[in-house]
Amino acid sequence: MLWLSDRVRTSTRLAVLVVVLLVPGLGTTYAYTTSVGSQLDFAAGERTGTEVVLPALTAMTELAAGRSPDLSALPGSLPTSGGPAAADAVATLITDVGNSSGLILDPDLDTYYVMDALVVELPKALGAAAGVAATDTTAPVADRVAAQAVRAGRLDDAAAALRTGSKTAVANTADGALAGDLQPLGAAADALTALSATLTKGLATPGPVDVSATAAAIRQAIGPATGALQRLLGERYDRLSRDRTINLTVTSVTAVLAIWFAASVWWRTRHDVQLAVGAVTATAQGDLSAREVPAGRDELGDIGRALERSRQRLVEQEEQLGRAQRIREEQLHASFEQQREGQRQLRERAQSVVDESVGAISAELEDVVGQVGEVRQAAGTIEERVTEADRATASVMARAAEAERVVAALGERLRQVDATSQLIAGIAAQTRLLALNATIEAARAGEAGRGFTVVANEVKDLAGSTAESTERIAATISELERTAAQMNGTIRAMVTGVGGIGECTGVLHTVAQDQHAIVERLTGRVGETMERIRGMSALAEKLERRHAERIAASGPVRFGVDGGSEFVTGELMDLSTGGLRACTEGDVPVRSGDTVVVELNLGGPVTRTHAQVMHVVRQGPQTEVGMQLLTPSPDVVERIRRFVDASG
Repeated sequence: MLWLSDRVRTSTRLAVLVVVLLVPGLGTTYAYTTSVGSQLDFAAGERTGTEVVLPALTAMTELAAGRSPDLSALPGSLPTSGGPAAADAVATLITDVGNSSGLILDPDLDTYYVMDALVVELPKALGAAAGVAATDTTAPVADRVAAQAVRAGRLDDAAAALRTGSKTAVANTADGALAGDLQPLGAAADALTALSATLTKGLATPGPVDVSATAAAIRQAIGPATGALQRLLGERYDRLSRDRTINLTVTSVTAVLAIWFAASVWWRTRHDVQLAVGAVTATAQGDLSAREVPAGRDELGDIGRALERSRQRLVEQEEQLGRAQRIREEQLHASFEQQREGQRQLRERAQSVVDESVGAISAELEDVVGQVGEVRQAAGTIEERVTEADRATASVMARAAEAERVVAALGERLRQVDATSQLIAGIAAQTRLLALNATIEAARAGEAGRGFTVVANEVKDLAGSTAESTERIAATISELERTAAQMNGTIRAMVTGVGGIGECTGVLHTVAQDQHAIVERLTGRVGETMERIRGMSALAEKLERRHAERIAASGPVRFGVDGGSEFVTGELMDLSTGGLRACTEGDVPVRSGDTVVVELNLGGPVTRTHAQVMHVVRQGPQTEVGMQLLTPSPDVVERIRRFVDASG
C-alpha cells in the first residue's frame, strides 16, 4: 500500500480514502434497507392474509350453526353442499392463507397469539363444533362415543389456548385497547368449554348437539380479534416504515455532511498542496516575488510559513548580492571611464568629419531637389493645361456632333415639308380642273349658272395662286436642303479637325504623365540618396574599440541588463576577444551605453562575462546589438580565443 500510495498525488489519496470509507456505510445502509423492506413486505402480506381470514371464519360459524353461507367470495374451489366437509375445506383454506401470507410465522408475541387464535384455534374449534352438529346417528355407538370424546377434547384444548393466548398477547403489548378487543375471545372460550362439558355428559347417549350458541359467541369474537390483529400489524408496519425513514434520513444527512466535510478537506488539502508546490517551484526557478502560501493551522500551513520565511531570506540575500554586484559594477565603470572617454572623443571626431561631408552633400542635393521641384511644377502645369485643352476639345466635338444631328434632323423636316408642298400642288391642280368643270357646267346652265361662273373663276384664280405659292415653297425648300447639306459637310470637316486636335492633346497628356512619372522617380532616387547620406551621420554610434579582428560566428547567446531579471536570447553574428555582435527578434530591453551580462555557449560550460552595449540597430523584424567586452577574465579570453581559432 505504501508503494501504491507513493505513486499517486495527495488529492487522489484522499479521494480513494473517502471512497473506501463510504463503501462500507453504503453497504450497511443497503443491507438495513433490504432487511427492513423484507419486514415491511412480511407485515403487508400478513395484513393481506387477515382480509381472507375474517370472511372465512365468518363462513365457518355459519357452517357450524348448520346454515349454508355463500362461499363463492372466498378464494379457491370450496364445496357448496355445506356441512362438516365444507367447514373442513374452509379451515384448510385458512391454514393455507396463514402459511402463504406469513401469519403462521409472525415474530411478535402480541400479534402471534392473536393470529394463533384466528388461524389455528378458532378454525379447529369451529370444525369440531360443525362435526358435533352433524353427528351421524347411524354409526355404531362406540364410534360415535369416541368421535364425541375427541371433539370434546378439541374444544377444551381450543378454549384453553384462547385464554392463554389472550393473556400472553395482552401481557406483551403496549396497546391498551387490545384487552377489550380480545375479551370476546374469553366468552368464546367459555362457550367452547360449555359445549365440551355438554358433549362429555352426553357420552352415554352420543348424538347431534345444538352449537348455535357457541357459533354465535365465536362470531362475536371474530370481528374484534381480527380488527385488533390488523391494527397491531398496521402499527408494526408504520413503526418499521417510520424507523426506516428516520434511519435513512439520519444516514443520508450524515453521509451528506461526511461527503461535504471530505470534499472540503480534499479541496483544502489539494489547494494548499498546489500553493506549496507552486511556491517551492517558483523559488527553485529563481522567482522570489511574493506568492500566496498555505496559511492554515495544519502541517501544510507550517510548510507555507516556512516557505515564506525562506523566500524572505532569499530576497534579503539577493538584495545583498545585488548591492555587491552594483559596487563591483561601479568599480568597473570607474576603471573604464578613461577608455570610454577616449571612445567618446573618437566618435565625436568621426561624427564631425561625417557631419561636414554630409552637410556639403546635403546642400548640393537640396539644390537638386529644388530644381526637381520646379520641373515637377512645370510638368504639373503642362499636364493641367493639356487636360483643360483635352476637355475643351471633347466639348467641341460633342457640340459638333449635336449640330450634325440637328442638321440631319433639319434635312429630314425639309423633306417632309417638300412632300407636303407636293401634296398641296396636287390639290391645286385638282382644284383648277374642278373650277374648269364648274365653268363648263355654268355655261351649259346659261343664265341660271352665271353666278356660279363667277365663283368658279374665283376658285380657279385661287388654285393658280396656290400652285404658284407651292412652286416658290418647293424652290425655297430645295435651296434650304442644299444649304443644310453644305452645313453638314462643314460640321463633319470641323469634327474631323477637332478629332485630330484631340489626338494631339492625348499624345501631349501622355507625354506630360511620362514626364511627371520620371520626375517622381528622380525625386524618390534623390530622397533615397539623401536618406543614405543622413544615415552616415549615425555612423559614429556604431564605432567601437576593437582590440582584435572579429570573425563570423554562430550559436546561441543570452544577454540582459546587469542586475535585471529579463534576459534576451539571440543568435551570434561575429565574435572576438574584444566584442561581439548578435541579432534577435523584435525589440530588446537594452540601449547604447548599458552594461549587460552576456552568456555564450562556446563548448563546455556556459561562458558568462560583462559587456557594454555600443549600438542597437533595428533592421526589419530583427534587432542587431553590438557589444564590447568589459575586462573579460583570462579564462574567458582563452575560451574565446580557442573558439575563434577553431572557427577560423
